[in-house]
Amino acid sequence: MHMLGLLPLVKEFRVRARPIYEKLSLNLFNCCILRQFSALTNVQKLEIDCLDIPSFMPRIRRHFRHFLPTVRSLVLKEPMGSRRQIIYFIGLFQDLQDLGLLRDQSSFQAGDPTLTPVFRPPLRGRLQLVSFNNVDLLKDMIDLFEGIRFRHMELYDVPGMRRLLDACAETLESVVLDPTDPVGEQLSLKGM
Repeated sequence: MHMLGLLPLVKEFRVRARPIYEKLSLNLFNCCILRQFSALTNVQKLEIDCLDIPSFMPRIRRHFRHFLPTVRSLVLKEPMGSRRQIIYFIGLFQDLQDLGLLRDQSSFQAGDPTLTPVFRPPLRGRLQLVSFNNVDLLKDMIDLFEGIRFRHMELYDVPGMRRLLDACAETLESVVLDPTDPVGEQLSLKGM
């Protein structure tokens, strides 16, 4: 695709971890891959498995700059890094509408308290959280982005549901909950 000049036409791009426990880190990028990666200038939906954010710091903006103005939907599956690093990465995408966080990695440390997001993305589309147990990351995201305004949510195995629903109470149009959700039994819909 690169040799044919087709990479700028790609609208959806997914980076899968292979083998299953390999992480996407700066160490995997050589100059040829970086050149091809930077040719993806029109990606609107970006999905990344096992993104090792600390390996890209402090120059993470430089490596992802071609995605920043165009990405509207971001899905991070098993992201690695401190809470602040993950929020900082999300905050790089100035027009981000949809966010997916799938299966967090054990416990996140708060990280550098001076690391603040560059932008407060609109986040007015869909939030998908699956087996994302880091309530502190969600709380920090709400605080650092000065609120979130998602219209649609898909939540499964998320202990911080109540906080998310409260944060989006003004804009929320639909919520999808799974009846087999182990955390869903703890959620009271009284007063909603």
